[in-house]
Amino acid sequence: MSKKKTIAHFEALRQDMRDEIKSRIRQRDKYSIQLTISLGALVAVSFSSTEFRLVLLAVPLVSIYFTILILYSYKIHSVIAKYLREEIEPELAQLCETPPEKEWETYYKNQNVPGIRRDFFISAMWFVCILSLLYLWFTKGEQAGCTVLSVATASYGLAIFVITLLFYKR
Repeated sequence: MSKKKTIAHFEALRQDMRDEIKSRIRQRDKYSIQLTISLGALVAVSFSSTEFRLVLLAVPLVSIYFTILILYSYKIHSVIAKYLREEIEPELAQLCETPPEKEWETYYKNQNVPGIRRDFFISAMWFVCILSLLYLWFTKGEQAGCTVLSVATASYGLAIFVITLLFYKR
């Protein structure tokens, strides 16, 4: 294959991957908005009347669901960026006789950009789950039944712990 065709092939791969990364970023923003609206709606319904307070049992589930979607999107984004940085960009740099550190993903990685949004979503999941369950324990423990709250607390607690282990990066 000629050098021009090889460069064109790698450029097309890079463009496809950059488009996928941009799509993932937009997707996470949409998930974040959906998470906020969903949690707001559940909280509003649960506090509209005392008989709806047990709706708060769904708050951790919604938080966990959207957080998993967001974190999985980050995971795929990271794999694509790593592939660009370690495979595509070095090949392109070599073919074009340019320094690899001038390539976007390589440059970006070297800037030590903190992953505060990913940490925020994990922290928010913990906060939302703990706060909603504590509120229920202290206000609706008898109405909901200790068994229901105990199962919900154990299930959600295990879920957020496992999710944190799977997706937390340091």
